[in-house]
Amino acid sequence: MLVYVNNTSVRIFAGATAQDALRRYCADKNIPVPQGELCDAWGNVIAPDSPMADGRHIFTKISN
Repeated sequence: MLVYVNNTSVRIFAGATAQDALRRYCADKNIPVPQGELCDAWGNVIAPDSPMADGRHIFTKISN
């Protein structure tokens, strides 16, 4: 499944959560997983265990 984290495409497994997508994004970029809120494409705060769907966009601030 292909999703987007901070407008970067990330390939994740079916059934993955927002946190899984964020971990994959950070692993691909070789950066630590940031702490803080995750947001959807409309700026709403989402839970880390929010289910992902193909094409979904999520955003986070990259800071620790």
